[in-house]
Amino acid sequence: MASIETRKTKDGKTTSYRVKWRTGGTGAQDGTTFDVHTDAKQFKALVEVYGHQWPPADVLIAKGFAYLVPGAVVSPAPVEEPQPVVTFEAFALEYLDRLVKPNPETKRKYLERLRVHVFPVIGERPIVEITRREMRLWQEGLLAKRLSAKTIQNIRGETVSPIFEAACLPGEDDEPPLRTYNPLKGLKLPERNRPEREIVEDQQEAAFVIEAGYEVDPSAADLLLMLLATGMRWGEAAGLPVRAVNFDRGTVSIMQVLRKENFKWKVIARPKTKDGYREIPVPDQVMKVLEVRCGGKGRDAFVFTAPKGGHWRYEVFYDDRWKKIRALAEAKGLRKRMTMYGLRHSLLTWLASEGVDLMTLRTIAGHKRVSTTFDIYVHSTRRHHPKVKEAVSGLVGLEVGPFAPRGAGADTYRPGV
Repeated sequence: MASIETRKTKDGKTTSYRVKWRTGGTGAQDGTTFDVHTDAKQFKALVEVYGHQWPPADVLIAKGFAYLVPGAVVSPAPVEEPQPVVTFEAFALEYLDRLVKPNPETKRKYLERLRVHVFPVIGERPIVEITRREMRLWQEGLLAKRLSAKTIQNIRGETVSPIFEAACLPGEDDEPPLRTYNPLKGLKLPERNRPEREIVEDQQEAAFVIEAGYEVDPSAADLLLMLLATGMRWGEAAGLPVRAVNFDRGTVSIMQVLRKENFKWKVIARPKTKDGYREIPVPDQVMKVLEVRCGGKGRDAFVFTAPKGGHWRYEVFYDDRWKKIRALAEAKGLRKRMTMYGLRHSLLTWLASEGVDLMTLRTIAGHKRVSTTFDIYVHSTRRHHPKVKEAVSGLVGLEVGPFAPRGAGADTYRPGV
């Protein structure tokens, strides 16, 4: 069996490795010396494979040991052509072009983010060379531009990070990955201070909004009433067709939505997600509003129509109706800055405070996960205050404090006395 003997010079600074073996395993001793240990190990393995003999010359040449073959002529190694540099921008554009699932409007949004916030900084950088430090500085630059933490998280998580993840995968023809890691992984996100969304907490606050709506425009108020009573998204309510209303059951079904694509509002024959398909119960007084709105219309007509016909457009409704309604509601006494989406939050919060179970809330909201409904859409309110006060009164007693009867006894609890 061949062996490797480690040798050092007298000064201890130089090490060599001598491969030794007996010819044929039992014959005369033979050997050769190497400067590199890995070369010695590889040569030892070849000696053993070839029966403890010198390996054939062609094998030595093929394995990089041509210098051990007397008179061997080694062909120069082929010069590899330099690979083209793939920039982040080139890879990102190709990645977006291959995306299948997102709708055209989502793709447009991704491309706009890249052109405005990403390409000017790292677009010309080879994607293989981009470091975590560069991405940290890029992220800090977005903060310096006064982008909100939420906006930065969306740009990073929805648009940039998936591009780096794709660069870590083999190509379509099994080309090696361009990167070994995503430089955004492990990079701390900016702190996000999510403001508590304003909601209407009781019937009086709801009345401020609805009454203001009917004073400004009854047709707009009907749509707001629907948002508050069902928790529907804007695109679901504005795109609601007559055929989706079931007067026998007192429900509406979400079967199509309005969505903005390439700056134009379009009817999409499916909800936002598969969990968006759902049937929502509607209060009797709101069903009466729907009866009026649906009267005389065809099955495919919109329930809520703008003054000139057709569906409402969000920006038109917001500028021409909602701003006026909100201002009037505040003048009437609404002490908060409401948003239309806050009406959806309001309903889900009300239902939660009334003890409606989370699975039902998730279904009404059209969410995939209960956690989404509870963590984002259910807010704290003052509706529990009377119950808390009643419970605390029972705990500490009614005759307490400086107003307790003087004859109540030495052990009467009187704070501050």
